[in-house]
Amino acid sequence: MATIFRALMTAVLLLYGYVIWNGWLAGQALLAGAAGEASAQDLLATHLRTGLVVSVVAALAQSLPFAYFLGTGFWVKAFVRASRADGTWEVRQKRWLKSRAFVVMSFAPLTTLAAAITGAMLDSGRLGPAGHIVPAALAVIATLLSLAVVPPEMLRNSALMDELAERHRVPTPGSAAADELIAFEESRALPPLFQLSRLMIFFGCQLVVIWLYLRFGTDGWRATPLLPFGIGCLALVTAGLGLNGIHDPDKPRPAAQSWARALAVGIVGSVVLGFAVAAAR
Repeated sequence: MATIFRALMTAVLLLYGYVIWNGWLAGQALLAGAAGEASAQDLLATHLRTGLVVSVVAALAQSLPFAYFLGTGFWVKAFVRASRADGTWEVRQKRWLKSRAFVVMSFAPLTTLAAAITGAMLDSGRLGPAGHIVPAALAVIATLLSLAVVPPEMLRNSALMDELAERHRVPTPGSAAADELIAFEESRALPPLFQLSRLMIFFGCQLVVIWLYLRFGTDGWRATPLLPFGIGCLALVTAGLGLNGIHDPDKPRPAAQSWARALAVGIVGSVVLGFAVAAAR
């Protein structure tokens, strides 16, 4: 995985170089004046299109380590339970959360998306050149840092998993111990509606993020109304909170209490939404 990540970050840096070169050419053409105005607009359009595509691809690639570490964390946790190993393995696996790699991993995709949004704002005249150049430069720096600090953490994590697999064994499939383990895991599985509630809350919040991007990060969609996105967010979050409280495997609440709390949040959110809609006009 470390080799794949190095290859991806190298490709991202090359794509950054291409986008930055297009942006520099567009800036030089614009400074040349009216004689180069047509070519400048073509170069600027190319920079905007490629910048948006590269930013999305780069942010996805930069977010890959999160999926890797979380996924391997689930594997370690499941293997520890199945092999009856001690909990120190999980503690060791989670050390990446306290490492420099975690900070860089969080910083890289955020600066990349910030560069894309500020680029659109610069094109629409709502931001000066420095407001776009700074996050773009930070995105390049963060990607270089990711290339340096994330792969060693991945290698450490892989070595930990190999060590765990060598020292402990899981029950043989079909044995009584394996059947006992399966029954135990099924009894501890999260209820489906509890998992659904988390997804509803997450996607509800994402609707607001999408509106923020359309409103402040684009030119043609600046007039997108907040109300449909806000209503969708409130509906999903309210329903998600209600289901979450009822089906929480650790501290389930009575249905009446859960829905009362969820509706209270929905009412407060509706008031906030009303003020936000009025302010956005």
